[in-house]
Amino acid sequence: MDVADRLAVADVIVRYFELVDAKAWDRMHEVFTEGTTARWTPDALIQGRANVVGAMRHMSGSDEIVTYHHVAAMTPVVDGDTAEVTVHVRAMHHGAGARTGKFYESLAVQPTRLVRTPEGWRIAHHDWVISVKLGSMEDLFAPEIAAGKRH
Repeated sequence: MDVADRLAVADVIVRYFELVDAKAWDRMHEVFTEGTTARWTPDALIQGRANVVGAMRHMSGSDEIVTYHHVAAMTPVVDGDTAEVTVHVRAMHHGAGARTGKFYESLAVQPTRLVRTPEGWRIAHHDWVISVKLGSMEDLFAPEIAAGKRH
């Protein structure tokens, strides 16, 4: 196994969370393939970079939601031009402005599949599997949840 590939895969994962926390939606091409997919609940698969980024932007794009993702243990397994890694994450979401005092936090694992592209490693699919929830997602994200139900 090539150590450089393992480090490059880990860098893409860390960069993904940096971009989410910075709300740098227009830079997600740096970490996602065009056809990336995401499964955040057992019954919902989101397909395509534009849709995945749109869903993230919908839920945490407000200036009233500050996110901080702490990426913990991960050991990428590289096999040629594909890689698998299960990332352990603490995802903190805190309210600002009108949402001050509200928060939602989760401890989760993110099984992730990456592929080597001409631009470097990119996320082709990831799941979000929550182990622990703290605070109230419904309270912090009430406007976003309500808007999603109207569509």
